[in-house]
Amino acid sequence: MEPDDAPDGIGPDRRGRLHGRLLQVLGAVSAVAVAIALWQFGVFGGDPDREPVGAVEGLETPSISDAAEDASAADAAPSASATVESPSESTAAATSPAVSEEASEPLPPTDTTAGVEEADATAGCSATLTLENEWEESVEVTVEVVNSGGAALESWEVDLDLKGAEIYHYWNMRELGGGDFGSEDWNGRLDPGEDAIAGFQAEVDRHFDLPGSVSCTARV
Repeated sequence: MEPDDAPDGIGPDRRGRLHGRLLQVLGAVSAVAVAIALWQFGVFGGDPDREPVGAVEGLETPSISDAAEDASAADAAPSASATVESPSESTAAATSPAVSEEASEPLPPTDTTAGVEEADATAGCSATLTLENEWEESVEVTVEVVNSGGAALESWEVDLDLKGAEIYHYWNMRELGGGDFGSEDWNGRLDPGEDAIAGFQAEVDRHFDLPGSVSCTARV
C-alpha cells in the first residue's frame, strides 16, 4: 500500500512519470519551435526566392566579386594618371620653340662709335712759344698752353729745356726741375679748348733760335 501522507492520493512513482512526460512535451515543443524558426530563415525548404540567412534587411554585405572589381579599379587609376602629361612638361614643350627662335635671331651690330668717343675723350695739350721782347743777351717769351684733347685737365707740364737759353725769371708756372715747368694750382685745370698763359725771361747766346712750340704733358 502507498503511504497515507502522499498528497491528493498521488504516489511518488506517478509524479515521476508525469514529470518525464512534461519534459518530453517541452522538448518536442522546443524542437518544433526551432524547426519553424529555421524554416522561416530559409535553412529548410527549397524555395529559391527566399533570401539567405546572412542577408539582413537594410544592410548590404560586400561580395567577393565587388571587392575584386574595386581592387582592379584602384590598380588601373595609377596607370591612367601616369599617361597624363604634367604641366611642367607641357610648359617646357610650349616654351622651347620660343627659346630656339630667340637664339636663332642675329645679334645687333656692334656699336663702334663708343670707341671713337672714348678716343676723343683722351687728354692732350699743346704749348706754343711767342717772342715778346729781345735784348742783346736776353729774351722775353710768352707760353700758351691749350687743352687740345677731349677731357678736362687737372694740370699740365711743359719742357722748356731750350738749347742756348737759361731761364732766370718766370710767371704763372712753377719750376719742376730738369728744364720742366708745371701749372700753378689756379691755372692747371683746363676744359677742352681752354688755354693758360705763362711766360719767362732768359739769357740767351748770340746764336739762340726760339722754337715755335715745345712738348706739353696733360695730367688728368
